Amino acid sequence: MDCPRAFTLVELTVVIVVIAALAAMVVSQVDGTLEDAEQTAAWAILQTVAEACTGSAAGRGYLADMRYAPGFRRETLRLHDLLERGQQAPFEPASRRGWRGPYLRPGAGVQNLNTARNGAFPAADERRSMADATFLQRGFYVDAATSHYGQPGDLTVGDPWGNPIIIQIPEASAFSRPALDEDRLRFARLVSAGPDGVLTTPMDRLAGLLANGTKAARGDDLVQFLNRSDVYEPEEP
Repeated sequence: MDCPRAFTLVELTVVIVVIAALAAMVVSQVDGTLEDAEQTAAWAILQTVAEACTGSAAGRGYLADMRYAPGFRRETLRLHDLLERGQQAPFEPASRRGWRGPYLRPGAGVQNLNTARNGAFPAADERRSMADATFLQRGFYVDAATSHYGQPGDLTVGDPWGNPIIIQIPEASAFSRPALDEDRLRFARLVSAGPDGVLTTPMDRLAGLLANGTKAARGDDLVQFLNRSDVYEPEEP
């Protein structure tokens, strides 16, 4: 009776290579599906925050409530303001103005190696992971003590990649003419730093897209404008 023939080394190598290739294809498809899901979730978060700011069919939003409230400064708008009243004027039913939040619930948490601040706006020198750059290095801070988007420990909402969603209002210097707060707020946008975690969207640009229709100035950031559509137009229409 003949014994079964054993596989040669070459045959075994071919089998291993085929299995590895199939495994790589499966992982690639799974990764692609995960990336699509993360993108979809990020856009849903941005839309929810936008509606909390500007209102929806369900009711008035934060900006409508606070527009004429004493002491309200639109140019300093931060996500924390929608989650906690702090020193903001309370809502007055007679005048229908003032803070009546919270307008949001903290969603996906901001990742932070400092567990005491996990889920909140981070400090400049903190990191999402050991392999990650600091939040300062990734664009969330101007310097070690200054951020346009929040203070360490502020309540916030995170994106699917563990970054804080930020409200970005262009600086007055982005305009070639004197800019009122209304002008700046018209170009306000919500920004997720995207999968790479680097906040690339510049504060000195007003238009959503570059002249050639690309988003090169944003890297892989996701941008949701609050008061305008995301289309290219001259910087100061």
